[in-house]
Amino acid sequence: MLESKFQGNTAPLKVGLFVDGFTMRKVNEYYRSANPECSGINFLGLKHWVAVQASRYFWPGHAIEMMAHYYHPYRNPEEDNDYRHRGMMYFSDELKKAGYDVHFAGVNYANDLCPNLELKEDVMLYAQYHQLHALVLVSTQGQFATVPQTLASMGIQTLLLGWNFVYHNRDREVHWHTDQDLRRAATYFVPMEQIMKKASTDVLAQELFLSPRLKIKAYREVSSGFPRGTSRLPLRQ
Repeated sequence: MLESKFQGNTAPLKVGLFVDGFTMRKVNEYYRSANPECSGINFLGLKHWVAVQASRYFWPGHAIEMMAHYYHPYRNPEEDNDYRHRGMMYFSDELKKAGYDVHFAGVNYANDLCPNLELKEDVMLYAQYHQLHALVLVSTQGQFATVPQTLASMGIQTLLLGWNFVYHNRDREVHWHTDQDLRRAATYFVPMEQIMKKASTDVLAQELFLSPRLKIKAYREVSSGFPRGTSRLPLRQ
């Protein structure tokens, strides 16, 4: 248990928030499908919400020191001088303003996007160098099922934030579920679709959504494969 492990230790608990961008791409697509006025997830609000939950689950009543990382399923378009993806770069800049370290995929998944597995490698490096006492993983993907398993053997607990939902995308019905192996491996699991249903009544959950979508001029050549709206974070620190 983390509480016993850090008993008498006044240093803050080092918590890592690691976000799988492939999952968030689908999550934002789902919420915009259900509500056309929805601009997507508020990543600054997500950070605030996670900080409260980390204290609650891992070390109640004690100080938390949290780092935040976002892993794109896309390759960095600037490396290829691909200016069609300027919207993606704007989104990344806004994530940085919200306090996230942004990581692009090292492989070009243009035709077949999949999770950025550098997330997995980085988590293990932080754990091995004792820079991670607890992990908050935002993902639904089975590719990361070994992460909480390995961390558990090192005495590091994992809080998994996942989603289960169904929505229509063009002419097909999309069924999205959190991988069962990943869910079983995590120390704790939070079904985020249920949390976000409370956004109208729960003060803390209200910040998980961005304000209604603003009518602004879109970049003329922004890739249709990148979800618009997710980059509009509140202009506050």
